[in-house]
Amino acid sequence: MHQVELWQQFLEQEVLPLRNSKIQELNAYYIRHRQEILQGIVSLFDAFCEQVRLQQELGELQACSTIHVSLMRTRLNQRDPAYMIHASDLHREGEVSARGMIYDASWIYRYMEQWFEECENSRKRYMNRIDQAALHAWQAGQLYPFHVYMVHAVRLAMDDIRKLDSFQNVDKYIEFEVRVGEYQDHEVTESVYRMSGKQRSSITCRGWLESKLPSEYIYEHIKGVDLSQGEYEQLDFNYARFEEVKLSRSHMAETSLLGTRFMGCECDHVNFAKTLLYDADFRECDLRAARFDGALGGRNTFVETYSLFYGMNGVQFQGANLSHASFRYAKIAGDFIGAHLDNVDFTGADLAGSRMLKQDRFRVQLTAEQRTAIEWVGTD
Repeated sequence: MHQVELWQQFLEQEVLPLRNSKIQELNAYYIRHRQEILQGIVSLFDAFCEQVRLQQELGELQACSTIHVSLMRTRLNQRDPAYMIHASDLHREGEVSARGMIYDASWIYRYMEQWFEECENSRKRYMNRIDQAALHAWQAGQLYPFHVYMVHAVRLAMDDIRKLDSFQNVDKYIEFEVRVGEYQDHEVTESVYRMSGKQRSSITCRGWLESKLPSEYIYEHIKGVDLSQGEYEQLDFNYARFEEVKLSRSHMAETSLLGTRFMGCECDHVNFAKTLLYDADFRECDLRAARFDGALGGRNTFVETYSLFYGMNGVQFQGANLSHASFRYAKIAGDFIGAHLDNVDFTGADLAGSRMLKQDRFRVQLTAEQRTAIEWVGTD
């Protein structure tokens, strides 16, 4: 067999299935220990923000523009996986503070180490026809499926971090964000929280969105504008945050809303048909007569090609007003605890992984199969 063909066979039959197996184990661990992991991150951020505020009082740091959570590649190579949490202002974006704090990430990277070891065992079974250095070089570029669990954890922890007095007391630049990436690599980094004090007017924001610019709206913070009756179909709003935004009667069909957060938003009569809703958050929003027909937002959907899970948190509808909303033929794992569900249409919907209050069991029209697929929460 040609060396290239042998390498491809090795990847497809050994390396990638082994990686998928380890990611599935990591995902199960993360879900099982999520609250413990989040508490650890929140506690560390609390202490770190106190330190940042002290640096600012001493004049060592100006208004904070970014808090970085950076993977330390050198420590990872030494089997001591850690992330450094450090802050920068506009004058020090390229610098790393010596006063950063270290987060132990062994709960993530022990699975990567096991993957390395199992791949090495497989390589030996190939009678060493696979070059060890080539394998190690290839694996070094395959960190993301593991690293993304730090991204998930910090993004989810930001719900509690942003409420901390220490975080609120940090003097922040008008454009501020928290990013998770790799140490001193300003390109391979991902925003997990963005706060913009320079908000567009309603008219300007509407024009910006209706221009439908590719990749322009990911991670954005959009606050306090009236975007009602707008045409926003097929846009990518992944991980964006809409705060106190009026979207009534807007068209948002076939948009991508992975991890998108809607806070205190008016979304009544909005057309969300055929949207991607994995981990979208609509808690406490007005969603009367909203349409989610054909939307896709299941739980723990695994894409083997990339070793990535989507929908670890489900779609959040707790406390939302969903009266007369429609989920016809949607595939959605929704948390409907405390939501207003009068006259909701679940015709043909796959509700596997959804949660509802037991008191709503017979207030919602469901088939026997749908009732079985739902986790009913609370006392009878």
